[in-house]
Formats: sequence, C-alpha cells, structure tokens
Amino acid sequence: MPTKYVQVKGYATQIYYRGKTTLPDVIPDFSRGRTIALIHGAGSNGHTFHRQVEALGEKHSPVALDLPGHGRSSGVEGLTTVGDYADFIAAWLDTLKIKSAVILGHSMGGAIAMEFALRHPARVDALVLSSTAAKFNVTQERIDALRAVSMGRTTQAFNTDGYSPKTIKDNFDVVREGWMEQIKTDPRVRYGDIVACSKVDLREAIAKIDQPALVLAGKDDQGTTVDDAELIVSRIKGAKLEVIADAGHYSTREQPAQFNAAVQQFVDGLK
Repeated sequence: MPTKYVQVKGYATQIYYRGKTTLPDVIPDFSRGRTIALIHGAGSNGHTFHRQVEALGEKHSPVALDLPGHGRSSGVEGLTTVGDYADFIAAWLDTLKIKSAVILGHSMGGAIAMEFALRHPARVDALVLSSTAAKFNVTQERIDALRAVSMGRTTQAFNTDGYSPKTIKDNFDVVREGWMEQIKTDPRVRYGDIVACSKVDLREAIAKIDQPALVLAGKDDQGTTVDDAELIVSRIKGAKLEVIADAGHYSTREQPAQFNAAVQQFVDGLK
C-alpha cells in the first residue's frame, strides 16, 4: 500500500492509496472506478483502513489520510470541531484534484462525512457511514478520563472496549493491532477529538442529505449502536442499513470481508 505526503492547509498530510507510486510532487491516479475517500475515527489514523484500501482498490480508487495531528501527519493538535475537519477534507480533495468522491467515514469520520455532505453536497457521490452516530453518547466520565491521560496524570488505557466478544475470544491479534494504531496519535489529540464528538448533533440536519448512503453497524457495538445507525437511516432518504454480526465498533478490521463486500456491492451499484 503506497503512502505519500501532500500539503493541505499548511499540514504535511500522509495519505494511503492503491496503485502505482509517484514522484513526490505528482498526484497519484485516482481514475480507476469510483474514487473513495476514507476518513478515520477519533484519535486514529488512515492506516486502520489498510484492509479496505487493498480490497476496494481491486476495482476502485480508495485513498485514506491521517487527519492533522494524527498518525504521521504534522501538527501537535487536532482540529477543534467536526466542521473544521469537514472543511479540511474539502481542502484535501482539492489538493488531490478530486472533484467528488464516495465519502467513507468511520466513527468520528462518519460525522465528518455527514457534515461534509451538508457543506459540500456537490462533492459527494455517495456516503458510507460506519460505526457512527448523528449524536454521540460521550459521557463526561470518558472525557475526564482522556483529559487525565492527555495531562500525564494517568497512563493510557489498553482495554478491549469496543470489540465483539467473538473478536476478543477468537482473534485477539485484531485488538492488539488496535492498540498499536492508537499509540501513533498523541493522547492530547484523542482527547480533543472526543470533545469535538461530544458537541456533534446532526439529527435534524442530515434530513437534508439526498445522496445515496450506506450505513454499517456492528451488532455488538455498545458505543455507536444499531439504534444510532437506524436513526441515521430514518433521516437520510433512501439510506440502506447493513448490520455486521460478530463485530463491535471496529468492524473494518473485526469482520473486514463482510464489511468490504457490503461497501463493494453498494459502490458498484451507484449510477
């Protein structure tokens, strides 16, 4: 999976894609099939989509990024609101000379995708919304715990929260992988992302979205639940729901075959 840095709004932004590598100042070719822009979740990075980039890249042109302050992109802080991230996505697509794309967002990335669709509807061919919510259930306890980590008052927790019981029992390497991805981003950025998520409320606004939408939910996800997914489907006209069995919040890596097949079928069916 090739990687590359591009300059976006003053940030050296790492991208991940499928296809031929290019010289530093040459934009990769994203003309194969549909262009699919992948936006990661809070405190995460674009590499978490490596299974999607590889699979979807067989027929299409997926490209993921590390948001500012995340993963290997520059910056010591993330952006402060989901709206700011949505505008950054617009600038990122400008840099890559992508006029429009299928926007796939996971968790916080799903909220960014919905906000992007509201702000830049002409640039959205379709939406794929994974393990996300129109209004996140972020408790003050969680915010306080992440703030304590960001200030060095306690150690970063490595637990199995967010994973399906089946994943924990039968595929613990996936959980370890999640831990390794988590430490690529400063805890201060993760804290800022969770605060940004706590302020999101798109329940009314998303009724204005009229692009095709696929909503994916892990059946065992206790953070962004199937009920959260059903609410989004009820508000976006024509949206489709796919519930993935034996998956929690991280269906992209817990059940990648089922996840990728659902996305592939949806994207292939776009007119």
